[in-house]
Amino acid sequence: MKNYREKARELIKGAVDIHIHTAPDIFPRKINDIEAAEQAKKAGMKAIVIKSHVTETASRASIASEITGFPVYGGVSLNYALGGLNDHAVEVAAKLGAKFVWMPTLDAAWYLQHSEHVSALAGSLSREVEELSLLDPNNDLNPAIFPILEAIARWNLILSTGHISKTEAELLVGRAKDAGVERIVLTHATADFLDYRVEDLQRLSTLGVWVELDWFFATRLAKNPCSPGAFAGVIRAVGADKVILGTDGGQFGNPPPVEMLVEFITNLLGLGITEEEIRMMTSVNPSKLMKI
Repeated sequence: MKNYREKARELIKGAVDIHIHTAPDIFPRKINDIEAAEQAKKAGMKAIVIKSHVTETASRASIASEITGFPVYGGVSLNYALGGLNDHAVEVAAKLGAKFVWMPTLDAAWYLQHSEHVSALAGSLSREVEELSLLDPNNDLNPAIFPILEAIARWNLILSTGHISKTEAELLVGRAKDAGVERIVLTHATADFLDYRVEDLQRLSTLGVWVELDWFFATRLAKNPCSPGAFAGVIRAVGADKVILGTDGGQFGNPPPVEMLVEFITNLLGLGITEEEIRMMTSVNPSKLMKI
């Protein structure tokens, strides 16, 4: 495993982590925006994406990039703190340089019904909220989604599914394609509360959806951690050319994101995932997704 870890530190060079949570935040975070950029730069990575459940991060990413001389990108999560299913938030984030639009996370109906599965976030909401669903009473897409998809397409942003249900995501993907959205990511696809099966991921990937796998869900902070072997199984079933590896890191209780990515790569190498596949999933694919 030692040799795999040394190789992982080489393979992380040129990598892009599309999912890091940084301070300032309403949750305790291990590192702030600047520290995340500096650590990634020191490791030889190409870029990182910082995410918040409650604020847009494009403006913060711009400052972090300027201070560190390292590419940092951000986006906007469509939770209540940003107006919920709010196309105006998308427009503003785009003008600030956002790359990503995440569908609801903390306020998503599906997440609120399964929040105990993520101990780092469980109990995060101290108020009663109306669950944000992408479905209308007829189980079709909520009409509020359409101007959001139009804004994403107009600004050529990346649509990520957040914490919505499998049913919502499958409807969303079809309508997003119809609206002209070119880039879609299935957020942390092996999270147990999302309940995706391998055949679901295969089907969505054939529609041009990138399958995001994050090491957070192998850590003790996940209620039912995903085994390294399960990650490798998804990669083999879906194909490395359709997968992006990230961390969803930044929590207290986990190592810094750079070390989480090293751990992810180390384990996959030990399970027979090739160096070429690792580079594809950590560097080539996210660079293609983000056009950087």
